[in-house]
Amino acid sequence: MQNILSLLIFIPIITAIVLFLLPFSVKATRYVSFGATLLTTSLSMWMYTHFQATASMQFVEQYPWIKEYGISYHIGIDGISLIIVMMTNLIMPLLYLSFWHLNRKGYWLNLLIVHGGLTGAALALDLILFYLFWETMLLPIFFLIGLFGRENKNFMSMKFTLYTIFGSLMMLLAILYLGHSHHIQQGLWSFSITDLQVLIFDTQTSLLLFGAFIFAFSIKIPLFPFHTWLPQTYRAAPIGAIVIMSALMAKLGVYAIWRFVFTLFEDLAFKSSYFFVVLGLFGMIYFGIAAMKQRELKKLFAYSSASHLSLVVMGIFSFNYYAHLGAFYMIASHALSSAALFMMLGMIYKRTQSLHIHTLGGIVHQAPIFSSFFAFFALSIVGIPLTGGFVSELLLIIGAFKYNIGLGFVAASTLLIAILFVFRVMQKVLYGKIKLKEFAELRLYELLSIIPLALLILAMGIFPSYFMQKIKPTAAQYTYTEITHVR
Repeated sequence: MQNILSLLIFIPIITAIVLFLLPFSVKATRYVSFGATLLTTSLSMWMYTHFQATASMQFVEQYPWIKEYGISYHIGIDGISLIIVMMTNLIMPLLYLSFWHLNRKGYWLNLLIVHGGLTGAALALDLILFYLFWETMLLPIFFLIGLFGRENKNFMSMKFTLYTIFGSLMMLLAILYLGHSHHIQQGLWSFSITDLQVLIFDTQTSLLLFGAFIFAFSIKIPLFPFHTWLPQTYRAAPIGAIVIMSALMAKLGVYAIWRFVFTLFEDLAFKSSYFFVVLGLFGMIYFGIAAMKQRELKKLFAYSSASHLSLVVMGIFSFNYYAHLGAFYMIASHALSSAALFMMLGMIYKRTQSLHIHTLGGIVHQAPIFSSFFAFFALSIVGIPLTGGFVSELLLIIGAFKYNIGLGFVAASTLLIAILFVFRVMQKVLYGKIKLKEFAELRLYELLSIIPLALLILAMGIFPSYFMQKIKPTAAQYTYTEITHVR
């Protein structure tokens, strides 16, 4: 199927435009939106089965767009972008099921737009095209928070938007400079990443360009100290927006570092690797301790997500095969676990109108099935055996030891922080004193939304080789720790 990547991008976007322009009812909008996501999921599964286990770009499409400035519609997929696309297309239909009870047309339309934006950003190989899809993700989140959020939602939607737009503008200036530099050095305009690799800059210019990209992507992850938008935005945002930000958009920030920073500033990224490995370890500890202090579940798991993403950043900057493979695998496993956890927080809020730990307790006595799934997803976050999180953390720790023995010990020991706050949450929320008059058991549509995630998490833990075979060749790129140290 020649244009399958374009179909994955534009089916959700075109569906949203049609639903917006035509007088569809809320019920019809919900069914059509869900159908569109099921279609993209089916297409992504076909693509996955036909994806070859190589490091090269596949299903590539390239068409001239603005010829005089070398801007093209250039998309393709490799092992790491495959992870982002598959996670997006697996999680989105389940997210629809989880909130099937919502009767808000705008909610479904914004989810469709962000679905297309996420996929486009993961597939774009032209920097202008990437920027357009990167910004396309932002607008629906702004509306989701502003229209459907709570507690100071208007202020927080504006703060989040301004914060991320500022980082994006820095990236845009760097992109324009790269295209102009290609015109100066090569005699023609181009924004294709394959063309921009040949550019040569002095040290100061390279640092400025490198910093602009890192700044934009660090905000999206978020990486310390660019996380100040995180706690209050998660508190104000509706659960659907949080699932997207935590499970998908944050991972896209890590992907963008790999795709653009490592490709365009390969030597500078390697030379600064120690700084980012240490920063990632510090972020793990800082966000882990911050999570332990939270009294509200949204903020607690927000910091938990940031802690694990810091571990992923440590992995990709370790520049060895095991760390890269572990980082990629954690992108997938954590996407599934965090999506499921935040979806279950939405179920808790629907039943109790509260996510404060002190108001919850004894749920296991009233809803044992709900409690079992919640405990499983919470434990999968910290990497219990037989889950994908266990495999990814093991690989990351091995990679950290290969990079630096001392930092490897630090990375291994800091994982205990996550275990502590997860057990604290389980004790307080599930097994504590009964504080709720009633707590309804999982409904059928809620079960259907989380069972596939649980099965996938288990499958990734029990059969890791099957899932890793597609991404191993990509993980073998940029493994300079072993090569350079031999020299």
